[in-house]
Amino acid sequence: MTDPCPCGHDAWAVPADQREALALAGHQNAIGHLLAVVARDNARWLGVLRCTRCGRLWAEDSMSSGHADMFFIYPITATDPDAWLAAARSLNLPSR
Repeated sequence: MTDPCPCGHDAWAVPADQREALALAGHQNAIGHLLAVVARDNARWLGVLRCTRCGRLWAEDSMSSGHADMFFIYPITATDPDAWLAAARSLNLPSR
């Protein structure tokens, strides 16, 4: 068995609320050096990133704190990043 990629793709999931998105924002800061932009829609503040080590994809989304916008990532299993982005919508996560 090989070690999992340092990006942690298998260890994370789509966030269910703002608290989980905040944890993923911290994770994005930690692994940002491994992620390359594949596709981005600046009008909707959404993107798709690829891990340069394992090649798996991450979605990039944002949420507003009321004072600033914060970006976070979550793993996706799309095979076509452009199609995924075209169909994607912001998660609009609830606070808990």
